[in-house]
Amino acid sequence: MSRPTELPPPGAPDVLYLIDLSGYVFRAYHAIQTPMTSPTGEPTHATYGFVAMLSKLVDERKPAYLAVAMDSPGRTFRDDLDDRYKAHRPPPPPDLHVQMARCKELVEAYCIPIFIREGLEADDLLAVAVARAKERGMRVVIASGDKDLMQLVDDSRVVMWDAMRDRVYGAAEVETKFGVPPSQLRDLLALVGDSSDNVPGVPGVGLKTAAELLKEHGSLDAIYADLGRVKKARIQANLREHEADARVSQKLVTLRDDADIEFDFDKLRYGGADVARLRGIFTELNFTRFLKAVPAAAPVAGNRRTIATRDELSAFAESARKAGKLALELHTTSREAMRAYVCGVSMSYERGSAVYVPIGHRYLGVPAQISMDDFGAVMGPLLADASIPKLGHDAKFCEVVLSRRGITLAGVAFDTMLASYLLDPEESHELSDVAERDAGMKMTPFEELAPKKRGQAQRGLDDIELEQATGYAAAYPEAILAIADAQRPRLEAAHLSGLLDTMELPLASVLAEMERVGVLVDPGSLEALGQEMSKELADLERRAHDAAGQEFNLASPRQLETILFDELKLRSLRKTKTGRSTDADVLEQLSEEHPLPAIVLEHRAIAKLKGTYVDALPKLIHPDTGRIHTRWSQAVAATGRLSSQDPNLQNIPIRTELGRMIRRAFVAPKGSVILSADYSQIELRVLAHLSKDPVLVDAFRTGQDVHTRTAMEIFDVDADGVTAEMRRRSKTINFGVIYGMGEAALAKRLSIPRAEAARFIDAYFKRYRGVHEFMERTMTDARHTQVVHTLLGRRRMVPDLHHSDRMRRSAAERIAQNTPIQGTAADLLKLAMVRLAKPVVPGARMVLTVHDELAFEVPEDRVDEAKARVREAMETVFALDVPLVVDVGAGPTWADAH
Repeated sequence: MSRPTELPPPGAPDVLYLIDLSGYVFRAYHAIQTPMTSPTGEPTHATYGFVAMLSKLVDERKPAYLAVAMDSPGRTFRDDLDDRYKAHRPPPPPDLHVQMARCKELVEAYCIPIFIREGLEADDLLAVAVARAKERGMRVVIASGDKDLMQLVDDSRVVMWDAMRDRVYGAAEVETKFGVPPSQLRDLLALVGDSSDNVPGVPGVGLKTAAELLKEHGSLDAIYADLGRVKKARIQANLREHEADARVSQKLVTLRDDADIEFDFDKLRYGGADVARLRGIFTELNFTRFLKAVPAAAPVAGNRRTIATRDELSAFAESARKAGKLALELHTTSREAMRAYVCGVSMSYERGSAVYVPIGHRYLGVPAQISMDDFGAVMGPLLADASIPKLGHDAKFCEVVLSRRGITLAGVAFDTMLASYLLDPEESHELSDVAERDAGMKMTPFEELAPKKRGQAQRGLDDIELEQATGYAAAYPEAILAIADAQRPRLEAAHLSGLLDTMELPLASVLAEMERVGVLVDPGSLEALGQEMSKELADLERRAHDAAGQEFNLASPRQLETILFDELKLRSLRKTKTGRSTDADVLEQLSEEHPLPAIVLEHRAIAKLKGTYVDALPKLIHPDTGRIHTRWSQAVAATGRLSSQDPNLQNIPIRTELGRMIRRAFVAPKGSVILSADYSQIELRVLAHLSKDPVLVDAFRTGQDVHTRTAMEIFDVDADGVTAEMRRRSKTINFGVIYGMGEAALAKRLSIPRAEAARFIDAYFKRYRGVHEFMERTMTDARHTQVVHTLLGRRRMVPDLHHSDRMRRSAAERIAQNTPIQGTAADLLKLAMVRLAKPVVPGARMVLTVHDELAFEVPEDRVDEAKARVREAMETVFALDVPLVVDVGAGPTWADAH
C-alpha cells in the first residue's frame, strides 16, 4: 500500500499555494448552518468560514508564495459554448454577494495577490498559475475541494489540499476517489456530466461506468473512434445518441491554461498581512477569535520628549491650541481620584508625537520638574476651554484629580474607555487591552519598566527616572489618539456615536462632580449600629452552637460541612472541588430539615453587612472633606447600569431593616435634607412600552397596581378577589419574566411544584400575549444577529445563543431577554442624571445613585420646589407608551427620605 500524499513542509521555498476564493466562500456559505451577523447586521457566516480556512493556511503552512483566484462577474467563454451551462442557477443570494465582496477585501488585507479575468472562471486562472509554476520548476498546492481542479494534480509537482476537511489529494488519492488518474479526469467528468453546472454528460453513464470505459479505451476520443467495441448495448446506444453532449461537455470541463494573465512571481512572494487593516476588519465584524491571533504592533517609538520648563510647556500649549485638540493622561500614585497625587501628565495633539510633564517624581537626584501650580497656570486655560476637544481614557478620573488642584477639564469630546464599553461592554476596557484590540498597539507593561524585586514593594512611576518615565508615559496619549481614530467609524457604523456624545460623555462629568462632592456619613450612628450587630452575631453564634450540640467556627465552611453532614446527618445536596457545598442555596433548602442552616444564613448576612459597610465606611471618610467619595463606574456592568466601588453602594439592602439602618447613617449636612427620587416599577413600564401589550399598557395608563392586575389575569378573579399571596406570586412572575426566569427557578422562588410554576407562566403569557410575542421576537432577532439593543440603541453581544453547552446557551437567552428591558431602564436613569446635572434649586447637589434611584442634598427651605423639579425632569426624560412615575421623599437621612 502506497504512503498517503503529504503536503510540502511549512515554509518550503519552492511551493506556490493557490486558493480558490469563489469555491471556498460558496462552500462555507452552505456548510455553516447557523446564520451569523456582525454587530451592524452584516451577514458573516461564509466570511467566517473562509477566514478560518485562510488563517489556517497562512499560520500553519507559512507559504513562501501565495495567490488567490476568483470568478469574474458576467458571461464566460463556457456560456458561449453552450447556453445550458449554469443556466438553471438562480442569481446568488444577496447575503452571499455581500460576503464574497467582504472576503475579497480580507484577501487584500492579507496582502495576497488576486487573479481575476473577464470571461474566465477561477478554475481557469488556477490552471494558468499551475502551468507557469511547473515551467519554473516549482511545486504547487491548490487549496480547494473542487473536483474539476483535480485534473491539475500530478505525482511530482501538484497536489490539492481540502483545508476544510484537511485532506490531501495526490494522483493516487484522485484515482482512488474516481477510478482514473488525474490525466483522465477531464474525460470522466465529460461523460458523467455535472447537474450543478448543467454540464449534460451522457445519460446512464455514472462514475463507475465512465472509469471502466476510460480504462479500456484511454480517452473520450478513443471511445468514439471505436464505439462498436463498447460491450453494453444500452451504454453504446446512449453514447451514440448523446455524442454532441459528450463533446461539448468535454469542452466545458476543460481548464484553460493558456490564458494571457499577468504572472510575476516576485509579486506572489508572501510577505505577511496589513496588520492594522486586518485588525480593523476583524474588529468591525466582531471576529474576536481571529482578532486575538493577529499580532499587535511592537511598541511605537514616536517622538517623545520631556517638558521640564514653564517656557517649553507654554510652547506646547500654544501648539495644541493651534492643532485644535489634546489627548491627555494623568499618571498618579493611585486610581482613587480623591486621594491620588500627580506624578506627571502626558499629552499629545498629533499621532507620533507626545510629551511627558513630570510633576511629582521623588527619586534621589531627580532633575527640576514643573510644579502643579505652574502646570495649572500654563495649561489651565487650555484645559478649561470647551472649544478645544479633549480626548482621554477614563477622562472622568482626570477631571476629578484636576478639580482638586483647581483646574477645570472641559470639552471632553472622546473617551476611548467609554467607546470601548459601548462597542462591546463585556470586553476588557483597560487601555493596554483596548490599544492592542482596536489599534494594534502594544503598550509596555509597567512591571516591565519597573520589575518587582522579591521582598520589596512595587515601585511607582514617581520613583522612575525621567527618561524612562517619558518613554513609558508618553505612549498613553499616542495610543488614545490611535484608538479614537479606529473607534470613531465603528461607533458610527453601529449607531452608537449618539449615545457617547449625548449620554455617556455628559454623564461622566456628572459622576465626576458626584465623586468630588461625596456623601456625608455619621460615624457615630455606624458605631452604635456596629455594637448592636456584634451583640446579634454573638447571640446567633450561641444559638448555632446549641442547635449543633457543640461549639464550632461559623465562618469555617469545613467545620460547618462536618457538623451538617457528618454530625447531624443532613443531606449533601451538591459537591464542590473541595468538599460538600454549604453555600446559600444549599442552606436554604436544608433549613426545612433543621434550624441550624437558617441560623448560619442569618449570621452570614449580618456579618457581611457589618464588614462591608458598618465597619468599613468610617475608614473611608476622607480626612480633608469628612465625607465618603465612592468611585462611580460607567464601564463595568454589561447591562449599562452604573456601579460603584470603595464603597459599593449598589448592594446595600433596600427592604431589610438592617439595610435601612445602614442608610440611616447617610445624613444631610446642617441646613439641608436628603431628597430621594426613585422610579416606580420602571422595568415593567419599559416592558409595557417595548411589548405594546394592551393589558399591561392599560394597567399602567389607568394607574392600577400592576401586580394586582397580573393576579387578576392569572387567577381569573376580580380585584377584590386578589389575596396577598396571589399578589406576591404575581409580583414574582412579573419580575421573573424580565429576567428570563424559567419554571424551575420560579418553582424554587415560590416554593411550589415545578408543574404549578409552569402553569403560572403559561397563564401569564396567554393573558399577556404581547409580552410573549415581544420575547419571542427578541429571541429570534438575537439568534440571527447575536446582539440585542436597548430602546436607545445600547447593545450587548450574545454569541453564546448557539453554544453547544446548554448552561451557557440558557444564560445567553436570559441576557437576550433581559438586556432590552433592564438596559433601557438604566439608560433612562442616565438621561435623567444628565438632565439634572445643574442644581434643581440653588445649593442642591446630586450625591448618590443606586439602581433606579437618585439622591440629592437640598436646602431645607427649598424642598418642595426641588421635589417638583426632580419629579418633572425624571418623569418626562423620555416618552413611553405608559407614564413614568417617580416616588419622591425627603428627610434628614437617606433612610428617612424613603
